[in-house]
Amino acid sequence: MRAYTKTGEPELLSLDDVEVSQVIFRLLKHATSQQVVKDFLKKKNIASSAQNWDDLFTRRIQPALNDGVIAIGELRDLLREAEECGRQHTFLFRCAPERAIALISQQRVEGIAAEEGLSPLLTTPIDLELPDTSTIVDVRLDLSNGAQQPRALLIKVVETRTTKALLSETTDMVAGRMTKTYAVTKKRAVNIAQLNENGLLEFRLASQDNQSRYHDNLRALRIQVSKFIPLGGFEMVSLSKAKDRLLEDRATLAGEVRYSHSTASNDFGFSMQVSTSSQEENLSTDDGSMAALESFLANEGHVTGSNIYFKMPDTEPPREIHVLLSGEVNEFAVPVSCSTGDYMYVRGKILSLNH
Repeated sequence: MRAYTKTGEPELLSLDDVEVSQVIFRLLKHATSQQVVKDFLKKKNIASSAQNWDDLFTRRIQPALNDGVIAIGELRDLLREAEECGRQHTFLFRCAPERAIALISQQRVEGIAAEEGLSPLLTTPIDLELPDTSTIVDVRLDLSNGAQQPRALLIKVVETRTTKALLSETTDMVAGRMTKTYAVTKKRAVNIAQLNENGLLEFRLASQDNQSRYHDNLRALRIQVSKFIPLGGFEMVSLSKAKDRLLEDRATLAGEVRYSHSTASNDFGFSMQVSTSSQEENLSTDDGSMAALESFLANEGHVTGSNIYFKMPDTEPPREIHVLLSGEVNEFAVPVSCSTGDYMYVRGKILSLNH
């Protein structure tokens, strides 16, 4: 909380606070757009015009922090909104609500946090950019709107991922050697484990640039948070029904979903895929493709993957959220940035279709 002098003026930020605010701002630069930050400033009635990111910080955000118009906690909340949903692969599990409520009880979570030396994270997360090792940076209980019992437990884990891209390749025929030069890039990756009071358990893994399978990443995250969320006692939530219903009910879902690509396989080992010629088209409007897919499904076939766009309600101009339903049976992906509200809408639609 911001401190004030005896005359009622806000005290200048400490050197630690200045450093933290700079770290959070650097993280915002990589997690979201300038427009999102400017919109945040406009809501606080703060001038938001700026030539670039650095100008936005030095001319707008830093003075507002010094004047007490915005707090570091508000910047951190903006970062949470920007990086905790979207550009992720989500894996769903479930347990009985009674068990979930017991696991996320405040007394239990606070006790484990104390044992693990993580108690400070219950009030203030660590602002890490590129940690040397995968690190739990936030342990958060949802006690919003005066709830007596936590609605959810969220654990955020930050890791550094290294990717490489081939720059050049040279061959020395005399020496019999080939030399390849790579550009190495380090990226901050945010992974989320969230157990909800209704028993739904989500593991949201940051999308990778060069890998489509996330089995090892998922296992590593589950082990890292296992003190809070045990490995056993949860079953996978198969999304097979949702995949089938998206195709079977496409006529009634036309106002909510746009289809781009679908894959299917049958019990005899055969597979089929249909797709549009561009991302802007709607697969469900092509009667030939749909008839072929329906015929395949009628003979012991099952939808294994869908590339779809959920149409967001009450948005002007109209917006869509891209969703991939493929990979593991309990997996879906949102490959684009989105807000927490957008993510919750998409997750809710998928779960409702899965009943």
